[in-house]
Amino acid sequence: MSVVKSSELAIAHRSPGETAEVGARRKRGRPSRLSREAVVEAALAILADVPLEGFSMALVAKRLGAGVMSLYTYFPSRDAMLLAVAEDIYTRFERPSPRETWQDEVRDWMWATVRLFDRYPVAIKLSAWDGHVSPAWLRTWFPIVRLIKRQGLDGPKLAFAVSWFSTASMSFIVTQMGSPGHRRRDSIVHIGALDREDQQLASTLWLDFETVDRDAALEFGFDAIIGGLARLIDGAGPADSRP
Repeated sequence: MSVVKSSELAIAHRSPGETAEVGARRKRGRPSRLSREAVVEAALAILADVPLEGFSMALVAKRLGAGVMSLYTYFPSRDAMLLAVAEDIYTRFERPSPRETWQDEVRDWMWATVRLFDRYPVAIKLSAWDGHVSPAWLRTWFPIVRLIKRQGLDGPKLAFAVSWFSTASMSFIVTQMGSPGHRRRDSIVHIGALDREDQQLASTLWLDFETVDRDAALEFGFDAIIGGLARLIDGAGPADSRP
């Protein structure tokens, strides 16, 4: 005769509700496969939907079904976690190959940045936070700094050129990436607040906005940015950027 263990009898006499409750308690325990990679992946998923200032280790722990303290095994702080996430994203940057002219190298770098931001919009957030620039972003950006320096700029002239180029290129890229949403007809639902003449102009303009090709706009802007950088390299910049 078979012997039935007391634990088996207890399970057999549980109601469906009790069985589900026990299963839920088990699921709420520490995940068997919690790892550094899993934490980074969860953080990336959260950052895709949450502003950087709202990001926390508690949110990551909740997503993973783990306790917050378990995350400290892999990252000692929120900042350390963000640094790791930024590193993960920016290692995916497809560094362009050397070209014959610096202009082509700069253009290729800007397009590579567009491709990264298209695939991982969260990369924009991870370039800097809390007033600190991400080392991962700096490693992505410094090849362009060195390229500009090799064109004969140094000191204040180099600082001005790099500052202008970085602001012009990054602001332009980020703005153009968001512009399709701003060009939708439903983005001007409050058009009635304008006077009649401007309402008519806006209606016509937003219809024509639908024909704007984002990549063509980017290419046109890149031409202008490279032209401005060339002027600075040739010494035609503002007087206060010259030694």
